[in-house]
Amino acid sequence: MVKRTRYSYLLTLDDRKRHEHVTEQGRVTRFIVQYETFIEGAWRPVIRYDTAHGFPHMDRIRADGAVEKVPLLTRDLGEALTFADQDIDENWERYKEAFLKGKRP
Repeated sequence: MVKRTRYSYLLTLDDRKRHEHVTEQGRVTRFIVQYETFIEGAWRPVIRYDTAHGFPHMDRIRADGAVEKVPLLTRDLGEALTFADQDIDENWERYKEAFLKGKRP
């Protein structure tokens, strides 16, 4: 059985976390966890964890749109999803500051 879980919530009025994952028979098969900030009338992605290219990784997105892809050191998607959720919860402010300054976190 395939189950999709999806939610988003505000961290502040101008910051949010979006989360989506799919499980099959209780195992995570794909996910995306993304921190976004509201700038100049639009939600802008800052940090994204996902499995879009067949492996768990983090995308660091710069204000100019450039993306740095950083592979996660696990192939276990459940472990990677837990890490992604915790990392964004704990570090979103640092990621936002670096994004706004145009630096790497």
